[in-house]
Amino acid sequence: MSFWSDALRALQQVTLLQYKVEQALKVAEEARRDSQETRERLIQLETLIDIAMKRRPAPPPLQLPEG
Repeated sequence: MSFWSDALRALQQVTLLQYKVEQALKVAEEARRDSQETRERLIQLETLIDIAMKRRPAPPPLQLPEG
């Protein structure tokens, strides 16, 4: 009977391990998606800053003091 108890316990542990691996894979996929969304937002912000910098008027030329 001990063999069957040990075998059942081992199967339960394998099932629990499989569940935990599946949960970890889901979390990793969510993290990957969040990372991709953050990267896309960063690109959008960089583009907006670049456009704003190009539209900004040039500063007036420096004038040397007379004298």
